[in-house]
Amino acid sequence: MRDLRGVWLLDPRFDFLLPWFCRECNISDDNVTLVGSYHGPSRRGRNTVTIGDTQQGHIFYLEPEEINRRYMARSGQDLPDAAAAFSGAYLPADPPFRTFLATGEIAVKANHKGWQYDFFLRHGIPTPKTWSASDPASLRRLAAEKLEAHGRLVVKTPELSGGYQMAVVTSAEETDRWLEQAQRESAAFLVSEYIPHTQSFSGMGLVTREGAVHWICATEQVLYSDLSYEGMIYPPFAAPETVGEIERLTCRIGEGLSAEGYFGFFNVDFIFGDAGLQAVEINARFGFGTLFYACACGASFWAAVQGAQIGLDLPESRMILGKIKGRHGRVYQNLKSESDILRWYRSKTGRFQTFFSGTEAPERFDGGSFIGLFGAFLDSAASRDAVLDEFWKSCLVAAVVSFIICIVIPLQTYLTNSDAFTFSSHI
Repeated sequence: MRDLRGVWLLDPRFDFLLPWFCRECNISDDNVTLVGSYHGPSRRGRNTVTIGDTQQGHIFYLEPEEINRRYMARSGQDLPDAAAAFSGAYLPADPPFRTFLATGEIAVKANHKGWQYDFFLRHGIPTPKTWSASDPASLRRLAAEKLEAHGRLVVKTPELSGGYQMAVVTSAEETDRWLEQAQRESAAFLVSEYIPHTQSFSGMGLVTREGAVHWICATEQVLYSDLSYEGMIYPPFAAPETVGEIERLTCRIGEGLSAEGYFGFFNVDFIFGDAGLQAVEINARFGFGTLFYACACGASFWAAVQGAQIGLDLPESRMILGKIKGRHGRVYQNLKSESDILRWYRSKTGRFQTFFSGTEAPERFDGGSFIGLFGAFLDSAASRDAVLDEFWKSCLVAAVVSFIICIVIPLQTYLTNSDAFTFSSHI
């Protein structure tokens, strides 16, 4: 009997789930290939395949669906027995290997924001009005027209990518600036009315292969500039009836996804204000919230995402979990790479911080994803303002630590020994 082989199409923040994946799929650790556009030193000694145009000393991330697309083009007939992927988009329909998320056309459609808008309308889900544009010129015309009526709009690309490919605009000049930054010459765009809101929530659920929908929980999202997801708070600062409505709408959406042929983990992003809850996006894939869910599942995670009903170890005290972002052009090195997120979560106390890149030789970040995680358990009686203040302070602390390690220490070394360190012109 031949040894079974696995492929890991998840980025390094998920690597703590690898041992459980191997056990679930009966695959030895040596028979798992990690596929990605970047592999940090924490993956040294592993079987890796690098996708994309990497350069020595650069940290470069491709979007997950692009990793899937390029991997499938290269794999030919040499397919694995099981694959763990961030999204099933651009993996073959009914693949000849085991997956934990739906693949094929439904995986692409369910993560397309234009398709989601039509889906929300069909299922009676409240959502901001949205219009489509086929190219930059039509986007400019559409935005100018809708700005007169609404005064404020959200412009975005429709694909999988999240907040950094979106912007709130109030003028034609801001639309032009976003188009220039997005660097999209000929692609579809979406324009949505901006709905004033005070909070953002996420409802997490599962659709089993058999079509059942399981509710997981609701979290509060911490956003930068209304759009860019930076992390989460659990439990959310929300009245019980609001959490109940998040659950009701999330399960209704799950039932609709099931009818379309989707199965696997999903979450729904909501905004909340005077107009009540409005759904703004479906993430039919693993995402940041999956890290929290995996901690709550423990070793049963891979069974749970296939529909096994298990008891969740959810914290009673307030918890924050957030991102440490890499700055474009910044050099990172000597950062802690091992992830002890499970030990931190199970302790339900203290703080957690880990990094995924720049852990040894200097590497320059070229945009895309983030370079690490932080978390903390806080007093359950703390106010929302105090918790948010602590969240952003933790982000800042992470940035300062990165600066000290990456800039101050090398600078001191350089001043005492000019041959010891060579500065990048992009620092």
